Amino acid sequence: MQTILILNGPNLNLLGKRQPEIYGSETLADVEARCRAICPAGIDIEVQQSNHEGQIIDWIHAARESAAGIVINPAAFTHTSVAILDALNTFEGPVIEVHISNVHKRESFRHHSYVSLRADGVIAGLGIEGYVAATRRICTLLASG
Repeated sequence: MQTILILNGPNLNLLGKRQPEIYGSETLADVEARCRAICPAGIDIEVQQSNHEGQIIDWIHAARESAAGIVINPAAFTHTSVAILDALNTFEGPVIEVHISNVHKRESFRHHSYVSLRADGVIAGLGIEGYVAATRRICTLLASG
C-alpha cells in the first residue's frame, strides 16, 4: 500500500468556516473524502493539519519512510518558511503544492512561495478541487513508475 500525505498549514482547521467567500464551505473532511474517492486500489490517503511549523516539518521527515508523495497546502507558511522548503528537499517522492484561492489575485506578499522551489507542480485557485487534481497527478506518477 502506497500513501499520499496531504499536509495542511495554519488556519486550515477552520476550512469551511473561515472566510467562505475565499475558501468555500467545504471542510478538510470533504477534501479527504474527495481525494480518497479518486485513488485506485493500493493507494491510501493520510490528511494532516497543523498550525505549527515544526509539526509540519516532522510530518515531512516521517514521510521519507512512509509516503510515496506529498500534497501540501502550506497556507501562510508558503510565504515565510525556508524550514518547510528544506524539509521538502529531503523528500524524494513527488510534491504538489496546492492553494485553494488564486494567491496571484490577492495581496502581493502572497505571490511568493518558498515551497514552489521544491514542488513538482503548483495548483492555485481551484478551490478544494485543487487537492483532487494534485492527488490524481501523484496517483498517475506512482502508477507510471
